[in-house]
Amino acid sequence: MNTIICRHCDLVSERPVLTKGYVAKCARCQHTLYKAKAANAKKILALALTALLLAPPAFSFSLVSVHLLGVTEQTNLLQGALLLIDFAPIVAFVVIFCAVVAPVLLAACMCFSSACIVLNKRPRLLSPVLKMTSLLIHWSMLEVYIVSFMVALFKLNSYADLYYDNGLFFLVALLILNMSMICEYSNAYYWDFFTNE
Repeated sequence: MNTIICRHCDLVSERPVLTKGYVAKCARCQHTLYKAKAANAKKILALALTALLLAPPAFSFSLVSVHLLGVTEQTNLLQGALLLIDFAPIVAFVVIFCAVVAPVLLAACMCFSSACIVLNKRPRLLSPVLKMTSLLIHWSMLEVYIVSFMVALFKLNSYADLYYDNGLFFLVALLILNMSMICEYSNAYYWDFFTNE
């Protein structure tokens, strides 16, 4: 029997077969259980591969140059997070995990699972990768870092001269790819592929 558990009220119910565009809701609390959408694995694979290619320059190239009192300083995402280790190690760990590790792992997991669908392969590793993907979707918070970074830039703008560097454009492109992958991804579709031999 194919069952599904509501994440809000833990009601176990039989999983209905839905046609594309319909939504399954919990009988008890009316929260959405899953949406019936056929994910385009080739599109997600292309997005994930591109995200993996953009990640190294996005994290290593300079984001912004700050010119203050005749001194110009450049920094990238990793340097900024590593500077926090002495003052706030927990914040530094969260920034590194949510803005660097989780987005890269998410792109790698989606790349692997999409390649499995495109090549019609079901390796044993696919099940843990799908579980990890479900977790990483909630921890990949590149957009939160970008918003906080932009707030810091607006505050610095009145004190110093700011020059945007290439790393910022790579980071914004990576953010757009990350959000596009998450929007296109369908957890139910990928699990259906894994369970239906």
